[in-house]
Amino acid sequence: MTRNHPPQPIQPQPGSQSKQPPALPLEMWGATDKGREREGNEDSIYPHSGPGPSLFEPRQEHLDQKGQLLVVADGVGGAKAGSEASQWAIRRAVERYYDLPGPDLGADLRAAVEHANNSLYQYLQSTGTREAGSTMTAVVIHGDTLYVANVGDSRTYLIRNGQIAQLTRDHTLTQRKIDQGLIRPEQAELDPDRSVLTRSLGAGPTVQVDIFPPLQLASGDVVLLCSDGLTDMVEDAEIARLVGGSSPKRAAQRLIAAANKRGGFDNISVVIARAGGKKPPADGGLLGDIRQMPRQQKTILLVGAVLVAAALCAMAALGWWMHGWRQATPTPTSVPTATVEAVLTGTAPVVAPTTVQPTGAGTPSAATSTLQPTNTPTNTPPPPTHTHTPTATWTPEPTETPQSGSGPRPPKPPTQPTAKPTTKPED
Repeated sequence: MTRNHPPQPIQPQPGSQSKQPPALPLEMWGATDKGREREGNEDSIYPHSGPGPSLFEPRQEHLDQKGQLLVVADGVGGAKAGSEASQWAIRRAVERYYDLPGPDLGADLRAAVEHANNSLYQYLQSTGTREAGSTMTAVVIHGDTLYVANVGDSRTYLIRNGQIAQLTRDHTLTQRKIDQGLIRPEQAELDPDRSVLTRSLGAGPTVQVDIFPPLQLASGDVVLLCSDGLTDMVEDAEIARLVGGSSPKRAAQRLIAAANKRGGFDNISVVIARAGGKKPPADGGLLGDIRQMPRQQKTILLVGAVLVAAALCAMAALGWWMHGWRQATPTPTSVPTATVEAVLTGTAPVVAPTTVQPTGAGTPSAATSTLQPTNTPTNTPPPPTHTHTPTATWTPEPTETPQSGSGPRPPKPPTQPTAKPTTKPED
């Protein structure tokens, strides 16, 4: 990955300090991770969104007057020394910035970083850890105006409409070679001096701080501060894609996960601020919320949806099966009480109800089919002419059709049983 300042199509407008800029709400998140190779974490960030107390908590009137300060510092000199150096530098820079009266916020930011350098230098000299130090990239967002300062190779980016621009310039030996034309930008990834700093905090009593012209922010802009543990592992275009329309918290999680997936050779720190607050998902509604879910929640949601779909399919199949079973089961017909008693006592024959057609008006007999009307009212349409007629019918004895209103027929004389032949047992 190149370490130079790549040209980008974003053209942010310089901010104006002559008038009070309109306030843009900020949604922020900061996170740091030690990576997969380092034993400790030498990075420090401000503000820190995770558990534990923050290094400094400014009062609300200070935030209204001086804006929101964001800082990423990458310590050098070993796990303990580097961690102490980066924390010391951030604490002194934040306290100094909010103590200065202003009104030039860019000048105050420069003064805060210079103060952090001098204080860190004295601290390292007093403790005998002269090999330690720290990088620092710091920004102030006041209203809709962005101020940027930098020492070292920690970076600040601006992401707008999916495009990314590096706002800071690396202070490394590799970048100096590029500036002098000794190597091409595409060779920076393989240059052995890409991590050799030419400028850092704590190396001397004074330091040159890069201050960039103020920039005008628009609603939806994302300001990203990060250590080289991210930029050494993830390309700029990939950073912009991972940030996308996600919330700062989700974007920070995705960036750290991507750097660890590619090796995580260094500590990884990010501080993200989205101007204008929460941005609605590009596709809107529930789909946008689902896309922003963590992978574990997406998996649980997918499994739940599959189970619900399977249950609905099973219920539908059971419903169709029950419907077919009901169609195949004959519907019991209503038989008058007298006929039932006659059948039970053997005084009346059992007549199949679906094979006898009515012959006249009046009260239907016990043998009348429930599927065929016995009399058609004058105020209702006639029955369909295409009735289903059985192909073979059975007519009980005697052959006369029972008339409506007639009583139960006399029972048929019982048939004499045929004697079974007997076999004479052999002698």
